[in-house]
Amino acid sequence: MAEKLDLQNLQFSTLDSCLPSQGTIGVAAVFQYRGSSMAGTFRSGDMLIVRDVTFAAIRPGDVVAFRAPGQVDDASLIVHRVAACDVDGLMTRGDACAAPDTARVRFCDLVGRVVQAQRGVHVRPIVGGWVGHWWARCLRLRRRILLAARLPYRWLRASGLVRRVWRPAVTQVSLMTARGPVVKYLCGARAVAVWQPEAKAYWCKKPYDLVLDAPDAQ
Repeated sequence: MAEKLDLQNLQFSTLDSCLPSQGTIGVAAVFQYRGSSMAGTFRSGDMLIVRDVTFAAIRPGDVVAFRAPGQVDDASLIVHRVAACDVDGLMTRGDACAAPDTARVRFCDLVGRVVQAQRGVHVRPIVGGWVGHWWARCLRLRRRILLAARLPYRWLRASGLVRRVWRPAVTQVSLMTARGPVVKYLCGARAVAVWQPEAKAYWCKKPYDLVLDAPDAQ
């Protein structure tokens, strides 16, 4: 499913260092990404720079921004990677999507090619072409491997075998915050688990969940 992007209340100043100087033509849009269909490449909140590009210059593997079929304004856009180009338009697909989009992207719906993304203070180029194509394939392969490993991992966690041979030095630290008490489990200087008693919320980083039980289970 294509993920739309919110163009409301954009903060263009966060990308001033990436934009061309005044009077330079080429930037078609700057906006904040929202959604999950490009997970692995973008996160919600990433600021994206889209440059003008001719239809003929688009190659499979490029990341493009476009309007949904029938949409006449840029109130919301879709950002996906190009899977194929033909006379009917561009076939697109999100890096985290199981299948390509059903509708082809026509020239009149194309906004441009995504060339840069900013996350916090870090700006990175967005690769396209054959490099982008293989990047997307690697992301999907990684996702399949992780899905296939879920059942064995759950069995391993339930069996308790790992804790017999691996006993990491974990320190428990209790803190009082504005949201109530928080318990952090530290391995060295890194938090590997967090427990919020009042909210009954527990998070544990893999693979530490193989040796650390949730507080309710202790």
